[in-house]
Amino acid sequence: MTAEEIAKIIEEKTQIIAQLSVERQYALQPEIWERYGEKGRELSIRDIAQHLVYLTQAIRAGDSAIFVNYALWLKELFAGLGFPDSVLPVMLECMQEILKETLPEEISAAANEYIQAASDKLNLTSAKEESFIPDNAPHSELARNYLKLLLQSNRNDAAKLIIDAVEKGASIQDIYMNVFQASQYEIGRLWHTKQVSVAQEHFCSAATERIMSQLYGRIFTTKRIKQTYVGACVGGELHQIGARMVADFFEMEGYDTYYMGANTPAQSISDAIAEHNADILGISCTMSFHRGALEDLIKSVRASADTPPNLKIVVGGYSFIKKPDLWKEVGADGMAKNAQEAIALANRLVSLRRE
Repeated sequence: MTAEEIAKIIEEKTQIIAQLSVERQYALQPEIWERYGEKGRELSIRDIAQHLVYLTQAIRAGDSAIFVNYALWLKELFAGLGFPDSVLPVMLECMQEILKETLPEEISAAANEYIQAASDKLNLTSAKEESFIPDNAPHSELARNYLKLLLQSNRNDAAKLIIDAVEKGASIQDIYMNVFQASQYEIGRLWHTKQVSVAQEHFCSAATERIMSQLYGRIFTTKRIKQTYVGACVGGELHQIGARMVADFFEMEGYDTYYMGANTPAQSISDAIAEHNADILGISCTMSFHRGALEDLIKSVRASADTPPNLKIVVGGYSFIKKPDLWKEVGADGMAKNAQEAIALANRLVSLRRE
């Protein structure tokens, strides 16, 4: 049986597997779960269904790291929620048991290898996550003050702080890397550990995008180098601020840029590549369960008769930070962890193409 067939069968049984897993866990840990009532049970079923999404994507890709990294993320999340350390291991055990009881042995055994890999890793990993704005980081004081103002919903003073720093000599590239990017990572960490709300996280991201736009008068003045960059987020991907930062770096480098935003349909990306005769395509993929869509997009772009023959594809996002060699598996020409690396890689790829 193929990995695709195994994943599809699990997907067909997702709801019953989730329901039975929750029932099993509630029976094993009533002292933890009874207080949440029927609403808590419904949310738990929804959560298990989401766990199974990552599991089936890992199976499809033949890559246990997809589910392992997701489990490590859950460990941080559960710690922030104040759950006992036993909750996640028991949850995974219940999923393994229900998979074994409800599916043929070939399918459950294949799936449970991935869950066991996650369980083994959890036993070796601490749930503590360090700040993304350490004291020794460039512009750390500026980044902390900026984030503090945003968390106070003081967007105007946060914008003034950034404009003042630029006028005093800070480069826009430094502001992007050491203030905007660092503060975005930090707000994500604070949300993950339940120190800030979803509303605060969304406000901070929206405010940062607005403040970035206030710098555009300084960005769109660079001499052009007659190269074109198309940037987009893979279909279904809603995390766009990192991709936008990368596009702005290409603009500052002198590229003509065409940034398409979040959740971009594959056909729209192909059309933009052809219309603008793109030299570089940048694709952002934050959530690992979008890997299949990313692979399909790259294959589609490569196969299109309208794609410029020398197009180079650069990928990035959290999925690639957690697994640096993933770019090879999805068919890209390279991976960048941040905007600076994306520029260096693109320039290298364009230079090699000319030789």
